[in-house]
Amino acid sequence: MRRWREGRNKGSVTLEFIVVIPLVIFMCLFVAQFVVAGMAVLETQHFVKDGVRLAASSGKPKKEEERGKKEFGNSHNYWLSSYKVKIKDEQVVASADTKIRCIFLPIEPFTYHYSTKTPVIK
Repeated sequence: MRRWREGRNKGSVTLEFIVVIPLVIFMCLFVAQFVVAGMAVLETQHFVKDGVRLAASSGKPKKEEERGKKEFGNSHNYWLSSYKVKIKDEQVVASADTKIRCIFLPIEPFTYHYSTKTPVIK
């Protein structure tokens, strides 16, 4: 009787492996997408905050726009789509849009927008 049970469960480990491995792969891709999106968000925020600070101290928003467009770290998975710096009502306003590519689906990249402002330093 005991042999009959052992023979019946033979191959169950293989079946469990076949069921679980796609879930593990999907989880890894999902985590990788969050890492890429997190890197893009952090880099965009840091980039805009530095830009608004430099424009506030120099008073030259166009020069900061040109510098910023050259220096943003382009990656294969995210890139700067627009960057604007302007002075309005004694405040420097900077905003950026970053496109983030989905790394495991062939869909259009999604956009992260960030803007901040600070008073002009005289």
